[in-house]
Amino acid sequence: PVLAPGELSQVQNALGSITVREELLAYIVELIRRTRTHESVLVGAGPRATQALVLASRAAAAIDGRDFVTPDDVKSLSLPVLTHRLSLRPEYEIEGLTIPEVILQLLDSIPVPR
Repeated sequence: PVLAPGELSQVQNALGSITVREELLAYIVELIRRTRTHESVLVGAGPRATQALVLASRAAAAIDGRDFVTPDDVKSLSLPVLTHRLSLRPEYEIEGLTIPEVILQLLDSIPVPR
């Protein structure tokens, strides 16, 4: 087994101690909000996507040995966390637009917190 009994809860508790600055939380919330207002998106990401992106970003920080999340953590995990949560309008799919392209457009359109 990868984890012994009880270790999963220890890992989950450890992730809670990874700091996510308010500006970075606002960045994540804005990214998720824009998935629901983008003209090509039929179904955007919901509130659980915000939670998933925060948790994945915390995990990335922990793996890198940091006690804080960076904008790069969020950006690098946006595609794997969000791609399956969006649906495109058929007319945009027919034109060849892809969900990863939309997510990258959204990431490019939002100022990154410093």
